[in-house]
Amino acid sequence: MMHSLGLSYGPWSISDNLLLKYTVHPAFNTLTWITPYGLMLVVALLGGWLYARHRVKAVGWDTSHADLAVPLIFIISLLGARLLSLIIPGDTEFAGELYQAPSRFRLFGLLLVGAPALFAYSRLAQLSFRGLLDLFALPALLWLALLRFGCFMAGCCWGDLTHEHAGVESIANPRLADQVLTLPWLTGDWLITAVSFPSESLAYQQHLALGLIEPGTDLSLPVHPTQLYELALLVILLIVLQKAESRWATPGMLALVTLGAYAVLRFMIEFLRADNALVMGYLTSTQLICSALLIGCGLCIPVIRGMRGTVSLN
Repeated sequence: MMHSLGLSYGPWSISDNLLLKYTVHPAFNTLTWITPYGLMLVVALLGGWLYARHRVKAVGWDTSHADLAVPLIFIISLLGARLLSLIIPGDTEFAGELYQAPSRFRLFGLLLVGAPALFAYSRLAQLSFRGLLDLFALPALLWLALLRFGCFMAGCCWGDLTHEHAGVESIANPRLADQVLTLPWLTGDWLITAVSFPSESLAYQQHLALGLIEPGTDLSLPVHPTQLYELALLVILLIVLQKAESRWATPGMLALVTLGAYAVLRFMIEFLRADNALVMGYLTSTQLICSALLIGCGLCIPVIRGMRGTVSLN
């Protein structure tokens, strides 16, 4: 996920071919220090915190644990979001050596540091670590769903081309050609969700560096709005898990199922994202992380089932 707080997008309109187009503004009106991504980050944190507070109260715990843990864990986890970006090969390369961006904000980096931080908090507060994981799992999905709309407004986490382009065949590096058009069969005028971003966007810069558009072009080529795809899938996943969580009485099971389900969801979405470099065939580093997480969840399930303890929202 690109950490891009400096761009904001204003009113959009639908053209004749149903392509969503944006006009760019420095920020909301004259408040140049407010951007859509920054606003949605705050809204997402607020929504996740309120939901976590509700769940903590439902099991009879003091809501102060949500008040303390949510902002504390998020702040500490920001370190992991940066750290993971530094250790992933080619993480900043959106068009190989032709175009790179220095700043990345990695979602799974939050998990890398956030989980140990939550464990430390559980020890200090003398609470069940697995119980806290379950209580915060669904609020984390809500936070991410709201944040994905911010990603869309910021123009980060953009998708592959939605229409085949002759310039793709002219890209010298076949890996880069596959990065911007991984699934050619998911292209065509029948896609009413195609989105073009303005010249200040990263998608535009990627297309310009690869020679897919000419300098001075107003908009990027139409791409998949993968941010909105993921948002919709996250909402569905959240609803399903809310209805099914009573089936998992063992503490920690809901968190494992949530993490495993998101790993599958994100693995599939990655095939349509153009901001992540391919590192192994058609797979990105994020997909390799998702695969490792899914295997880990599968191995942990029988272990969790053998443990005792109860934290129920019923």
